[in-house]
Amino acid sequence: MTVGVHGIIANDAAVGGTIGTFDPIDTRNGDIRLRSKTTAVVGVAVAAARTAQTTGDAQLYRLRITSADLGLAAGSADFLLGMSSGGGTATNSGALFHAAEWEALDVPASGGNVVNAFLSQSGVESADSVEIEVALAHMTEIEPPPQTWFDRASVGGVLPKQGGISSNGGSTADARTSLTSQVIPAKFPYIVSQRNVQAQDPVPVAGEASLAFFEYTSTIGDWEPQEWPATAIGASLGTATGAGVHGNQPQLPFWFKKENQTETVEPFVDVLTAIGAANAFAWGLGLRTEVG
Repeated sequence: MTVGVHGIIANDAAVGGTIGTFDPIDTRNGDIRLRSKTTAVVGVAVAAARTAQTTGDAQLYRLRITSADLGLAAGSADFLLGMSSGGGTATNSGALFHAAEWEALDVPASGGNVVNAFLSQSGVESADSVEIEVALAHMTEIEPPPQTWFDRASVGGVLPKQGGISSNGGSTADARTSLTSQVIPAKFPYIVSQRNVQAQDPVPVAGEASLAFFEYTSTIGDWEPQEWPATAIGASLGTATGAGVHGNQPQLPFWFKKENQTETVEPFVDVLTAIGAANAFAWGLGLRTEVG
């Protein structure tokens, strides 16, 4: 039997331009419908970045989750995100790095339940809209992850790894692109963490943001959907000068228990809005032989 946490991505290319107004995130999956056998929503993984910079205009973000099925009315599940960006200082302010972040949840749910996501800016002023990727993480089957997994995930951490797989990655400027597949050895029945990274490859194009999500496919049965956000890169103000776009993408919680046999994982990356030149993408999954 396979048991796991699944992620479904909702995204939008332009939301959150007004403080206090929650715009629906609905370019993709305006209605996030939970897969069959769902028992709980356990978190959201979010990456967002501004689509432009305005001189002296700071940005902070609030994510709203609503669901009549889950009993979440508007205003009862509004989360202040950790992502922030200061206003551009001049006509050559650099592009911005934003790591994907994890918001732990513990909400009972069922298959077929519908969840909606919205974004508003916070703070004192706003002028620029936001691109965003939101993965709703929901647990399936009757065997949940161990309490140690929840303890770590509740603070955005992951279980210590006893192995891992990754690849050389790839690049893309648009649409769905395959990255290098890898084999999970039979000795590792548990997948316990994920890291999905985007890096600015060419010189940043003036005023261009880049967001994407990773879609993991696998020979593991009952595996999909597995859709998770990558590092976000916000737009520069004018033609950027100076250093490149630097940052660190933390590991995000993940959980899947497979059978004790060799399996293959192949990720695909899907850029939300086409960019002028390809950026670099890479991935990694953390593995364990046992979980006590």
